[in-house]
Amino acid sequence: MKFAREVEAAHQAQRAEHSARGILQSSMTVMAAIQLTEDHANRYLDQAIALVSEVKQDQESFELVVKHMTATFRTLEAHVRKATTLAFGGGDRAPNFQKAADDRFAEVRDHVMGRLQIERFNFLRSGGEDARGGNAIESVTSNRNPGGKPLADHWDAMWAAIAVQLWSGDLDPKKQADIKKAMFEWLNDAGVEAGDTAVTKRARALWIAIQDSERS
Repeated sequence: MKFAREVEAAHQAQRAEHSARGILQSSMTVMAAIQLTEDHANRYLDQAIALVSEVKQDQESFELVVKHMTATFRTLEAHVRKATTLAFGGGDRAPNFQKAADDRFAEVRDHVMGRLQIERFNFLRSGGEDARGGNAIESVTSNRNPGGKPLADHWDAMWAAIAVQLWSGDLDPKKQADIKKAMFEWLNDAGVEAGDTAVTKRARALWIAIQDSERS
């Protein structure tokens, strides 16, 4: 993949530069690798959204972007791990530095994945589909709880939270019901009332996307 080759070349060039400057075995190598990660992730997200938008803008297309971004972060994480190993080796301090690097990488990942969920709203709106999983007409009637409180903002926040849970491994669904349970838990913690039908619909859409990605 072109992007993977570009990332590899950028990290190799960075390590060569740090080696020439005599700072390869320092925290600067790790910080520079994480900065490269953030730059590449944001650039890839912009490119993916732009390319997919030219073809189709619907929920299925957006889930394809999510799938590729998740895979991209696995590639980027490997480079950060390698930089940490080169910088600190296997000494007594290595575990502490590795944890610090992992925490910073997680911050970058969560920020970019959060951006992705913001892009989701614009992506589906532009394609004529409501960003909360249905068309605009349906959202007027279904995205309100029995008391009449709009749920629009909460759906976007919930999607972002579920995406982070999936990435971090906190959510490893074996069936659609696992996703539905996680969604209800987030909504309950946020103090949001949502109908069973609305949550089931979104859980089903995500479960289908996960199954499709595993078959591909």
